[in-house]
Amino acid sequence: MRNITIGFFFFIIAGGCKTYSYFRSSNDFLNKDCQVFLIDRTEVNGKLTIQFETGHDIDKYLKIQTGANAEKKIFITDIQYYKYKDEYYFPKEISVEAYEIPYRDKMYLPNVNNLLFVKRLTKEGAKIQFFELFKSRNNSPDGIDQYDYYISFNNENRFVAWNIRGTKFFPNFEEKMSKIVSDCPSLAEKIKQKMDGYALRQIAVDAKKYEVIRKIVDEYNSCK
Repeated sequence: MRNITIGFFFFIIAGGCKTYSYFRSSNDFLNKDCQVFLIDRTEVNGKLTIQFETGHDIDKYLKIQTGANAEKKIFITDIQYYKYKDEYYFPKEISVEAYEIPYRDKMYLPNVNNLLFVKRLTKEGAKIQFFELFKSRNNSPDGIDQYDYYISFNNENRFVAWNIRGTKFFPNFEEKMSKIVSDCPSLAEKIKQKMDGYALRQIAVDAKKYEVIRKIVDEYNSCK
């Protein structure tokens, strides 16, 4: 009986020493093993914590545990991207602007760009980069997992990202999008002619916008 009691005691002690961690989204997680790549081309490895789910000013920092008693604070503006498992996350100025439903999410302030991390969906070096912002149901106002999608261009500031529901693309999607991909004439013509799979209406649901714009981005990136 004494041996059982001692064993149970050590089990409790060992369990209590275990580091608590979770991952809800790219902007809300605690103590996860990550690689952080900085703009000065250095790399920091350790247990990363980010809690920017509601959007913070760009002078906020992240915390990374680099050793048993070593913690490093890194400003988000000093980060090129971070890697968690096999995914890459980049800081972008995020707006929830939508042409048909402006500022639909009360967790973000209108007319303010929130610097948050988004997951890259396209390959490294793509001419147009496609990103996903996921917000877990734990922090969404309607209790439902939410996804927003953004596009970035290589010739713009690294923080710039365009919401695929926004005024960069709507209204007049065919006119605006065909100009963006004008250096790929065959693709631009498909969009101008509103061919099936290349046209969007202003009131199209988000899933349709994602499907069409993702198709256009992938085709543009492979255009010779």
